[in-house]
Amino acid sequence: MITATLAGAVEEALGDPYDDTNPHGFRALLDASERRAPLVAATPWHVPDGDPESVLHALRAVHRRAPALAPALPAGAPAATAVGASVGSLDSALRITLRHLRSRHLYGAPAIDLPALRALLAGAYADLLLCDTLTTLAVRGTEPLPDRPGALAHAATALAPRALQGAMDRLSVVMGSRFYIREGAHASFQRLLHETQRALFGAGRPVPAPAPVLLTALRTAPAFAGFADPALLAAAPGLALEGSVRRVPQPGGAVQERLYAELIARYEAGTAFDHTRRALPDRP
Repeated sequence: MITATLAGAVEEALGDPYDDTNPHGFRALLDASERRAPLVAATPWHVPDGDPESVLHALRAVHRRAPALAPALPAGAPAATAVGASVGSLDSALRITLRHLRSRHLYGAPAIDLPALRALLAGAYADLLLCDTLTTLAVRGTEPLPDRPGALAHAATALAPRALQGAMDRLSVVMGSRFYIREGAHASFQRLLHETQRALFGAGRPVPAPAPVLLTALRTAPAFAGFADPALLAAAPGLALEGSVRRVPQPGGAVQERLYAELIARYEAGTAFDHTRRALPDRP
């Protein structure tokens, strides 16, 4: 499958982001950022013409390390591609947070065992699945609502940026005071957060308002159910952004347990959190 092949080639070329000797790793990218030096040029990779989904996943591989490294989109690429690339940033943010919580102890137990933190991780993962679904189907040109052409593309560009940024903001709170320490993976989280915000909401990137009625109809469309589990998508905290709620609800009960178990299984298997489940070069 060319989508996975191209993204896998980019991942392999850019190497393990946690390797301190890797010129495309978190340490090198952070050092360049702190020196205000130009980021190292990403290893060249070919984007085949006429395959926008391959472009999307190749860009996600780059965004997992640094959105600022991403090359310009090919002319005519679907508008949802730029938003969907940031799913890669959330992928890395989730991994960094998991590493942090597994190594930190609170009240005499691993922080990862606290129910509130597991719920937040499950929520961030649900948001990733939602944004993956919205943007991938939009890039494919899918029209889940034949009587409302363009509804999916609108949802992808209107809701996904807010959901992605909201998930990363909540994860930054989980990182606690470590979020502000300019060393190791924690500092890379801060850089990823800021670069993702610029990529999603920077100058010249207007984000339209979500359309709640359209989103509700999209989530129940057969195309969505055929791509991802509707129960998991419905648990995404980002869906609350279509309304006026102040506190974003996190998934609970059996759905939370399913989300958390799947998140941990993918993390331990070293595979991407999006639907490709492609192997990653990251060390455990």
